[in-house]
Amino acid sequence: MSSLRVDVADAADLDDLVRLETSLFAEDAGAHDALVDVGWPEQHARADFIRLMKNEAALVLVARYDGSAAGHLVGYVGAPSPTRFGRRTAEIRSLYVDEPVRSSGIGQLLVRDFITWARTQSAVAIAVTAYTANRSARAFYEKLGFTEQSVVLHAALEPGNRTQNVRNGG
Repeated sequence: MSSLRVDVADAADLDDLVRLETSLFAEDAGAHDALVDVGWPEQHARADFIRLMKNEAALVLVARYDGSAAGHLVGYVGAPSPTRFGRRTAEIRSLYVDEPVRSSGIGQLLVRDFITWARTQSAVAIAVTAYTANRSARAFYEKLGFTEQSVVLHAALEPGNRTQNVRNGG
């Protein structure tokens, strides 16, 4: 029988967190967003995780499957928003589970623990962004009760971009 456990990450988890974040960038952003620097985690993730682990408004979780790090979740809670009646929203910044153990319940445990933490931070809602083309991520979040609230439209502004040429009458 396999064992699953979710812990708040600490300095001993940094190598695993960088590995997981690197995989997330390569598999998700690397496949869906040509403007993302997929090398960013190798250069900057360690310092970013250290900063986040010290931030009381952030949470970094690591999931262990049979004792080995197999997933992570990074999230935070924002300040109370005056446009939302002074309420706070939590945001899942990144979530990744190693491919061989997907569908084992790790992702659900990570989100469940994040929801529990977000409630202790007085958050009334949780937001997460997923690429439109990442159907499996969208289906995962929908299964957990997330619904689409808005859509972000994107147009690259690099030379030769068809969208830019259309807007300029070209």
